[in-house]
Amino acid sequence: MIKKILFFILITLTITSCSTKRHISKQNTRTAIQTKPTRKIDIQNKENQKKLRYKPKKYSRTGIKHKLETHYNKYKAVPYKYGGTSIKGFDCSGFVQFTYKSIFNIALPRTTEYMLKEGTAVKKNKLRIGDLVLFRTSKRYRHVGIFMGDNLFMHVSTKKGVMKSNLNNPYWLKCYLTSRRVFK
Repeated sequence: MIKKILFFILITLTITSCSTKRHISKQNTRTAIQTKPTRKIDIQNKENQKKLRYKPKKYSRTGIKHKLETHYNKYKAVPYKYGGTSIKGFDCSGFVQFTYKSIFNIALPRTTEYMLKEGTAVKKNKLRIGDLVLFRTSKRYRHVGIFMGDNLFMHVSTKKGVMKSNLNNPYWLKCYLTSRRVFK
């Protein structure tokens, strides 16, 4: 008996909510027809949307640090996987691309070659939290990570997976290539 009553209530709520949506959409259609904007306003709105769409977002440094630390703790030790872009395994550029998309909603290119061209160049002594740090690990390969402050950067190691390393480590000093700032 209780199952029948619950089923009846569920059906009633479903039907009621559907009819409410239809009623609202008809009202919105009528309102849109009655208030027709002028062409000049439409052009101004499109220009404003373009300005907003391409304007880099500003983030507070503490907010970025917290988001990156949380992200790091969530994915720490996820293994390296060549070409990997998911929690089953990442390569360095796949992890950086995934991080920027999930935290900042910024779409970065998939490869380090193209990440080298993103944003603006930053001197090593002017790094901010969230900047990309790029390395030339051999003649053929490059490596990328995200600066975390205190001379640390987050990246994916082939042996240890997602981890933090120190920029002052002799290996990373020797391989350092450049840094890029993607947002302000």
